[in-house]
Amino acid sequence: MSQDLDPNNLQIDLTYLNEIAGGDAEFMIDMIDIFIEQTPEYTEQIVTAIAAKDWKTVGDVAHKIKPTLAFMGVNHAKEQMASIESRARTESDLDTIASDFQEVKGVCEMLYGGLEKVKADLQASL
Repeated sequence: MSQDLDPNNLQIDLTYLNEIAGGDAEFMIDMIDIFIEQTPEYTEQIVTAIAAKDWKTVGDVAHKIKPTLAFMGVNHAKEQMASIESRARTESDLDTIASDFQEVKGVCEMLYGGLEKVKADLQASL
């Protein structure tokens, strides 16, 4: 596992989200909610697509997840997802997609709890 994607060392950096939100806490809360609600659905779609060797779907769904990973400040996971998307679309280096995706999925799962705390802090600031 890449050290950058190690869920035990995960740090949430919402600088980019704060910039695009213009400091609007309500917008940031909405984006966090979207991430928490949609990402598990997307990750399950990718798990199913990998099992079915449906590389088009893997690429399409990976593409949808990338920006939300950037918003949540996990750029290494976003870059890993971009690599998964590219390999799925070109059907190259397919043998490592499943393991690489499990790393990103682990990061996402760790993010959910941390983002709930960030969201609570943002709500308290309203």
